[in-house]
Amino acid sequence: MDPDGEVVGLILARGGSQAIPLKNIRPLQGRPLILRSLECMLEFGRFSSIWVSTDHPQIADCVLEAYPCVHIFHRSPEHAHDTASSIAAVREFIHAQSGITHVALIQCTSPFLGVAYLERAWDLTLKGYQSVFSVTRQKKLRWSEIRPGACQYTTPLNFDPAHRPRRQDWAGELVENGMFYWASRDLIEQGVLQGTQSAYVEVDPADSLEIDTELDWMLAELRLLRE
Repeated sequence: MDPDGEVVGLILARGGSQAIPLKNIRPLQGRPLILRSLECMLEFGRFSSIWVSTDHPQIADCVLEAYPCVHIFHRSPEHAHDTASSIAAVREFIHAQSGITHVALIQCTSPFLGVAYLERAWDLTLKGYQSVFSVTRQKKLRWSEIRPGACQYTTPLNFDPAHRPRRQDWAGELVENGMFYWASRDLIEQGVLQGTQSAYVEVDPADSLEIDTELDWMLAELRLLRE
């Protein structure tokens, strides 16, 4: 990446969340969820500009009231419905902007985003990787699924039952945790956020919670109460 290239931070904040309505601006320990991510992005301080792509005026008002320096991109209905993909929404955004070389897509449903993680992603992008994304390490033994009515046996996917790995002897597996995805403009134009020249930032499991359900919300509340 050219150090002088324009790297923007982007949050996709659709208003139509089904599991938790308007969860992006729902207060988590008294602070709207989206503002937690924006605060971290602003503290990081390396983005050329910070944007929130949204279809909902209440989300836009919440953002601008707290951080007038953040830009609002008004997402079209075509890219704001339940089945719309994130990559399509990011492509819509970059097609309306010139000069952007990289987009750092930040998921505000990950409330424990930290500046240190953004710094690592930035450093890897400077080294020339097309994309950088966040992962967490898991040590779980996985099995294949048997469909109802199928005449088959389940089989192990990532271990040998005759030699079950001890937790302390096994490195585990890296799993996407959805916290962020950095990608070059060229890659986004191809319709993907991860290419063949990808790198990752490993996130501590304690910071990897992604809020999708009310249970996730309660876990985040408990974590914050203990801090």
